[in-house]
Amino acid sequence: MYIEKVLGDSRIMNRGRVTLPKKVREKLSVKDGEFFTYLLTRNGFIKIKKLEFDWDKATKQIEKLKREKLFLS
Repeated sequence: MYIEKVLGDSRIMNRGRVTLPKKVREKLSVKDGEFFTYLLTRNGFIKIKKLEFDWDKATKQIEKLKREKLFLS
């Protein structure tokens, strides 16, 4: 059985900004400038997930495509 645990509360500020509570940031291992996404589950709950993106790897792949003339700039 799954037991819910409250990690903190937030409120929506101007322009839709929300501050994630410290416990949530620690649980997600997110730092300033990182991205995360909201996922809507089948039962109507919203999950928050850290986006994993490797900018160095993406840049290298784009450069490779440019060299191979497969990437339109």
